[in-house]
Amino acid sequence: MQAVVKKKPTAWWPGIIYCSSIAAISLFSWLLIKQTYQISISTLMWSFIYSTVLTNFINLPESLLPGINFCSKSFLKGLIACLGLTTNVLIWLTVGPGIMNALIVIFAVFFGSIWIGRRFGLSDALSALIGVGTCICGASAIAAAAPALNAKEEEMGLALACITLFSLAAMFLYPFLFTNTIVGDWLGQNLNVFAIWVGTGIHETAGVTAAGGALGVAEEALCIKSIRIFMIGPMVLLATYITGKRTKEESGQNHKLSLPAYAVAFIIFSFIGAFLDSYAPQIAASGFNWLSVKATLKDSIFKFLFALCFAGVGSKVKFRTISKLGAKSFAVGAMIAVFTGILSLVLALAISPIIPKNAL
Repeated sequence: MQAVVKKKPTAWWPGIIYCSSIAAISLFSWLLIKQTYQISISTLMWSFIYSTVLTNFINLPESLLPGINFCSKSFLKGLIACLGLTTNVLIWLTVGPGIMNALIVIFAVFFGSIWIGRRFGLSDALSALIGVGTCICGASAIAAAAPALNAKEEEMGLALACITLFSLAAMFLYPFLFTNTIVGDWLGQNLNVFAIWVGTGIHETAGVTAAGGALGVAEEALCIKSIRIFMIGPMVLLATYITGKRTKEESGQNHKLSLPAYAVAFIIFSFIGAFLDSYAPQIAASGFNWLSVKATLKDSIFKFLFALCFAGVGSKVKFRTISKLGAKSFAVGAMIAVFTGILSLVLALAISPIIPKNAL
């Protein structure tokens, strides 16, 4: 009788160490570029670039694959859920008239991206990733939506590249248009209206901070942006439903549409975050400074961990696949970026008469 040989469990730690190393280098690159050139290219983007280059020019050892898969899938989903802790649901009560601008932009841009993407022959997953990345908060939204949409690593990378490029352009363009063109007169030279335009129109949070900060209204712009950030969870659920429904219709099969557990967890954690924010002084009195912990999570820990996850994503991307989708993806990304900027400007103009100049 032949003895049964039990297969030794595959270790995750080599791949996790590999992804962590790339994340550390990416975090350093983000800090260096930001301090040297005052330009913020997210750690996620650096991590994706480094890992993609390495995997296309070096044959990665098989021992790295289990850890890489863990970082790019399971760990990424858990991290998205935890991100809800830093997103206060009570922001809905503080934004005022700008809340409608944010919501209109979110839904118009998302459905517009799906519509345009289909006409350019992009997959629903890629179209949705470009849409949520533009209308929500760039890289984080792409990271959140991709697992729910079963998006390929190449699609994640293309969406991330589009969002980064056009967010950088918007970061410089919005302040220039307000201060040097007729746009400033259209907005009544009201910096609070400019903040609403920036908060609803620019993709990445870093871009909103930079553009708003250029004219001294970063905090006001980020207040509007926070509404979009909170919508990560709901939009992931919507994107899952929309793309899943079309798959069901095209295949003629009865596909079961399920809600991504991590997106639901994100929403739950956002309520927990709201509770912690509301009672922060009382909690601090007991010896736990929640606001300090929250700032550390947002400013460093989450940046590093997301870079770690995207090191896993980039390690499974091949240049030949990207080259097949690249041109169309950037064309769709450019059109969506322009549409977002124009729509957010029109909406800012619409509410400008009721926005005071000295307070948002």
